[in-house]
Amino acid sequence: MALMTAAEARVYIRGMTGTGEDTNINTLIARADGAFAHYLGFMPHTAIGTIEDVSRTEYLDAPGGILLRLPVWPVVSVTSIQDDPSHKYDGSTYLLASGDYTLYGDFGVVELSPTGTWGEWSEGFRNLKVVYVAGWATIPADIKHACGVQVAHWYRNRDSIGKGSINQAGGSAQVEPLTLLPAVKEALAPYRTMSGGIG
Repeated sequence: MALMTAAEARVYIRGMTGTGEDTNINTLIARADGAFAHYLGFMPHTAIGTIEDVSRTEYLDAPGGILLRLPVWPVVSVTSIQDDPSHKYDGSTYLLASGDYTLYGDFGVVELSPTGTWGEWSEGFRNLKVVYVAGWATIPADIKHACGVQVAHWYRNRDSIGKGSINQAGGSAQVEPLTLLPAVKEALAPYRTMSGGIG
């Protein structure tokens, strides 16, 4: 799966017909996915540079208290949580049962249950190992639009990479940098995350 299809991206590239450039467009869509993940603050572990729903393994500082904010959300599901001050993460001694917590996936928050057996999170560096699935199974429309805008910008400006200006029609024109466009950042801004516990 991808943030959008090449056919959807072609809508943003005026004058493009046919599928001859779809391989290049798909490459740019994948690059946009990675750039969006970086901008949104999705922690890039191993080769995970996507905002799509994938399994992630995070080693987090334990915040104490009953609330834990996961670094990437929305969270689809939690596979396992281990709260292990010894950092061994083996066996079931420090493995939380699913009934010990409640997941608020849209916010990436895990709340320990007052009737559970765990009580509070420990406090300490990398005490928590959390395996969970986070990201979007269905890409929100505004993120998909941002992807189309960014891909079209990159596609149209491929020949100006590394240049500050170009000569055309007897004059000189400034080249827009190939970073994320302001309109794209504005569309992504509501989805930016922050990492760490919230006590």
